[in-house]
Amino acid sequence: MIFNYLKIAWRNLTKQKLFSLINITGLGVGLAVCMMIMMYVAHEMSYDRFHKNADLIYMPQGQIKQGSTIMNMQYMSYAAGPLIQQSQPTVKAYMRTLAYFNQNPVVVNDPSSPGKKFIEDKLLFTDPGFFNFFSFKLLSGSVNDVLKRPFTVVLSRDIAKKYFGGGNPVGKTIMIKTDSTYTYQVTGVAENAPSNSSIDFNFVASNASLLAMKEASRYTGDKHISYGAFGLYLLLKNAADTAKLARGMDRLAKKEKDFDNIKFSFNALVDSHLKNNFGDQSNIRYLKIFPLVAVLILLLALVNYMSLSTARATLRAKEVGVRKVSGASRKTIATQFYVESAVFTCISFVLGYLLCYLITPWFLSIIQLKIDNSFLYSPTVLILLFSLLIITILIAGFYPSMVLSAFKPVITLKGKMSKQAGGVTVRKVFTTLQFAISIGLIVCGIVIDRQVSYFRHADTGINKDNVVMIPIGNSVGKKYSTLKQEIQSLAGVSNVATSNYAMFKSYNMNFFDGKTKGESVGAAAIVADENFMAALGLKWKYPPAPNAELASRNKTIINEETIAELHLPANPVGSVLKSGDQKITVSGVLKNFNFTTMAYAVKPLSLVVLKDTDSYFMKFGCNLFARISPHTNLPTLLGKMQAIYKKYDQDTPFDYTFMDDAFNAQYKAEDRLASIFGVFTYVTIILAALGLFGLAAFTIEQRTKEIGIRKVLGASVNSINSLLSKDFLKLVFLAIAIASPIAWWAMRNWLQNFAYRISISWWMFAAAGFVAILTAVVTVSYHAVRAAMANPVDSLRSE
Repeated sequence: MIFNYLKIAWRNLTKQKLFSLINITGLGVGLAVCMMIMMYVAHEMSYDRFHKNADLIYMPQGQIKQGSTIMNMQYMSYAAGPLIQQSQPTVKAYMRTLAYFNQNPVVVNDPSSPGKKFIEDKLLFTDPGFFNFFSFKLLSGSVNDVLKRPFTVVLSRDIAKKYFGGGNPVGKTIMIKTDSTYTYQVTGVAENAPSNSSIDFNFVASNASLLAMKEASRYTGDKHISYGAFGLYLLLKNAADTAKLARGMDRLAKKEKDFDNIKFSFNALVDSHLKNNFGDQSNIRYLKIFPLVAVLILLLALVNYMSLSTARATLRAKEVGVRKVSGASRKTIATQFYVESAVFTCISFVLGYLLCYLITPWFLSIIQLKIDNSFLYSPTVLILLFSLLIITILIAGFYPSMVLSAFKPVITLKGKMSKQAGGVTVRKVFTTLQFAISIGLIVCGIVIDRQVSYFRHADTGINKDNVVMIPIGNSVGKKYSTLKQEIQSLAGVSNVATSNYAMFKSYNMNFFDGKTKGESVGAAAIVADENFMAALGLKWKYPPAPNAELASRNKTIINEETIAELHLPANPVGSVLKSGDQKITVSGVLKNFNFTTMAYAVKPLSLVVLKDTDSYFMKFGCNLFARISPHTNLPTLLGKMQAIYKKYDQDTPFDYTFMDDAFNAQYKAEDRLASIFGVFTYVTIILAALGLFGLAAFTIEQRTKEIGIRKVLGASVNSINSLLSKDFLKLVFLAIAIASPIAWWAMRNWLQNFAYRISISWWMFAAAGFVAILTAVVTVSYHAVRAAMANPVDSLRSE
């Protein structure tokens, strides 16, 4: 029986080639998008679950209140781990990791090739038991011994191949420059960290190495349980002990005078990716949006399939009537149509998987995410795909089988099909829903695009065009001024300045005493030279007094926001601020400018100008800003800058970033969202058009004789087209009315995430409505014109 059903299904598939192609393609596209998003969501939800003790590993986090400012601290002091284990019986073991950071880049080279040096990232310092505590696979080396000694390092598989080719690097040496250049012995090679790991590494070095470095005290000097530079992982005996442990750590912190205001909480390792309040949050935001989009697109594809399956219902009506007269039950006929739907769905599923395979690399590159192939073919993903196939078969076959098996044999054999056959009303509802979703996504896409464009073209208060930023390491020593002067002397360079940080990257904080007792106000701290304001085109609100000396550690330049936060006089030049025991005089006020993303309001600023920057920057490094004159040959100029740079720092590769590129990079999450929303919008429009195509085909087929009579009575093609299109346009206008307020509400909430944002305008809804109306007119007109041009004799002939 099943074989017979399959034979009939294949016959109907090949008989109606156009409808079969549209049906399979539409459902396949919907399934492809759903598969792609499903794999992405599964990957994000699987982070760190591959560790053997994943459910027992927790990370302490501290919250510190400084006046009205609350700071969340993700990292702990070096001493915190052993002190917590000694005092808290619920802690079984601890692991400290430090993702190395410094103003200077990490430079690596193989001693056998001293001329080949590379800037590397993901240098991780850890305790000796790292590969026992976590479940990262060690390909060579002893798990217990690889990180016991100072200046030992484990390389990832890719890094080992990069520096040592296909040979075994264990026992060989590699040079790594941090605060100075050190020779490390390679003691092991580890498999690359999985893509669903929140801990990533290229080099895993021993914490004993860190203790032996010149700058060790910078990271390990604090001997108390406090905030610091180390990621601290605690292996608990029981996962339910986190509340008890937090109370114990609060008691320990209160014993320390300097850190008695810390409140501790714990974040499970398996939740650290999705509940992380630090770093790039874009993928987490996508996780809230994309599953809904996947469900909507799959729903549209299924509705299209069901609509197109029943749109040709009259062609199968007599077949159903004959089968019923011959003794077939409704259950038997429903099973037949279910098998047919299963055949169509399986073919669509295969097509969808192939499409998913082709578009997933593009999707992952857009959202800047890597997913290992091993995960894409893991049992978890395969089970999800199989579940999706079963669910799709069950849903796709239900409506057609119920509708087609319900035909009455007497009516169908007489050729008197009801006008309600196939559920026209139900499909009208579905078509309205489809266009409502499409219109909503179009509006969302327009708003996102306009917001991103607003960011790029808004006046930030900084003249960021034609400014190149060059990181300078502390190895330049006391020659910063000389290097700066040589670059300033280049033809094509109009101004040069230096500061401790690049723009739109990061900054330190200074805290000033507020108006009331105990109040503290945090301000971004920038240390720069005297050219900084002119080179970046900053504007004065209240300039310094004529001939005033700006360069002093006891003077600061603030912005307008600092005046408001500290409740200073309207013109605070000459006012004295207190920062602990230090008194600082306000020497000038700059107009507000955005030194971070425009997603946030301008923050208070404290800018300290130093006359002698050499002594400061030789300790911490700096960033050099060079403003380039218009119509300058950039490659030539950058080459000259590199030559000058190499005179003073031969160990660190020359690197640079244009300031406008750094500014635009802040909005990569919104850029990705706009790109992906655009693709999803195109998909929903296509699916909505296919759904309308099916409904139009069915409806016009029911009115064939009416159209023939109208033609005999003299109706023109245009009048018939207008008559038939009018009913469908009503559905589109209803969809516009439904989608517009929902899209307005959703985008209004999304825009609340940004301190600077556009207004939602009427034309955005008008543009979305126009696209929907145009799509509907073109789709319906195909059938309407075709029916209107048919010979009325054929339309009126009665069989």
